[in-house]
Amino acid sequence: MTVQEMHYDFKLKFNKLDSQDYQNFQVPEIDWILNEGQMLFLKQRYGVTNTKQTGFEGTQKRIDDLRNLVMKGISLPGSASVSTNSTKAALPSDYFFSLRVEAVALKQGCGQKNLICRVTQHDDLSNSLNDPYYNPSYEWGEVPITFGTDSSAVADANHIFGYDDGSFNILSFTLDYLRTPRRIAFPTGVPGGTYNYPGAVAVTVDQNCELAEHTHNEIVDLAVQIAAGDVEHPGLQIKMAKTAMFE
Repeated sequence: MTVQEMHYDFKLKFNKLDSQDYQNFQVPEIDWILNEGQMLFLKQRYGVTNTKQTGFEGTQKRIDDLRNLVMKGISLPGSASVSTNSTKAALPSDYFFSLRVEAVALKQGCGQKNLICRVTQHDDLSNSLNDPYYNPSYEWGEVPITFGTDSSAVADANHIFGYDDGSFNILSFTLDYLRTPRRIAFPTGVPGGTYNYPGAVAVTVDQNCELAEHTHNEIVDLAVQIAAGDVEHPGLQIKMAKTAMFE
């Protein structure tokens, strides 16, 4: 679907074509709602906050739903962190959700080795690092990692942190992740071909939905459900039932 077709589909499903029941949604408002629907779609497919209780890659359809956003084998150079025996790497600016992380490590006399990265809760980190049965180990091929912001970095610079036992160094990380999709936009649908988002960000170029074609109708359905809830549309329950069918 093009962005123009998504707008038409939204109006059709919301019963706005040839109807005066509700105030007209303006193009920027429909764009905003479509993007909200797109983000909700991503979160439902990645996590288990859905009626099917199924996460990303639980079924082939869910894999195909987000395949266009999967970034594979992205190398992130490591640098020293403020924490002892810790290496950090800045996450990509379009990072959305992590899928898989490996650390490239070097130990004197042993060469380089790819280590499995295991995400560890911050409140479990101290116990993990001091546990004799689970210690960051080059030989065992596994290191704990966390996600956050380094105190020496700017506030919006998010990082991966990997922890070692002092006998080896982490050189870099290799990341598979879901990237943030570009915002759906239809500025040519307004006079002058441009509009501003809050914060005076000018939208000047049309942008189609980047997700796989078969997801576009489902994203519009979610957007319609969101809009219907906002205006207390009498058909809200039917629209909610429809979106649940495709989760």
